[in-house]
Amino acid sequence: MSHEILLKDILDGIKVDSSANRRRKLRFNTSWIDQDTKIFRDFRSMYMDNDECFVPWTLSTRSNKQKRLSDIDTVFQFIEIEPHKWLFVGAYEIIDLNLSAFDKVIGKPFDYANAKRLAEFDKLSDRLVVEHTNTPKKFFYTDPNIIDNVKVYTILPRPYRGSAEEFPGYENVCKDYKSLSHCIKDSAWHDALCNVYGVYVLTDTKTGKLYIGSATGADGIYGRWQTYLKRGYDDSDKDYPNKKLKELVKKEGIKYIQDNFQYSILEIFPKTDIGCNKALERESYWKNVFKTRMFGYNDN
Repeated sequence: MSHEILLKDILDGIKVDSSANRRRKLRFNTSWIDQDTKIFRDFRSMYMDNDECFVPWTLSTRSNKQKRLSDIDTVFQFIEIEPHKWLFVGAYEIIDLNLSAFDKVIGKPFDYANAKRLAEFDKLSDRLVVEHTNTPKKFFYTDPNIIDNVKVYTILPRPYRGSAEEFPGYENVCKDYKSLSHCIKDSAWHDALCNVYGVYVLTDTKTGKLYIGSATGADGIYGRWQTYLKRGYDDSDKDYPNKKLKELVKKEGIKYIQDNFQYSILEIFPKTDIGCNKALERESYWKNVFKTRMFGYNDN
């Protein structure tokens, strides 16, 4: 029987050149929607894009209700890369709580902690992945009963950020939201998806409902999927808006899409007039096959 590795087993094995009597805190940075602007801020995207506000937001000090950090904390930072899978992105020793920054994306200032990054843990940063499910309305933990039982999922052979994933072939594309949003930025994926029209299927893995669509725009499947990753639906075509998907996002929020949707390709066609017509024809065929107008998210 294999031995289960816990996060504490790894952290306890690293000697830290730091002051004594500090409190260990795990912070599972949870993406959010700004209530005033309705703009979604996703920690994973911020991390992958080297957003200048990424580190300050992971060290943000205050919400409307409570202080998030203390100058006695050593904070181990994580971001979610797949449902319940969290990537370690660095450890910080809090010095004081006196810094502020301005987030240009949402147009707001926020306070964050002055902190020293602990180089001792950098060899695990961008590679260590743990399993964890946040308790309701909480994303940071100091309770040893919680911290001591976080399981290590894997240590990646290569850094997560910047590692390219080979395009597997159109017939083998099957990605959840977070995986797709990572690999679609790679040039091989970008070029492959841009170069064809196609019929694709979105799967709600929580309910089993399907959405069948076709991509016949200038950027092929890539262009259409980029819109889905950004908003969860596409209503750019006024004649055929994603009505049910839009209603789903309005009711459940974009995070529902991020946690539950999977993306696959059914058929591809050349980017010609004939290919365009064939994609639209086969889109209707697959809707009839899977009964997605009756049981899924198609409304037309």
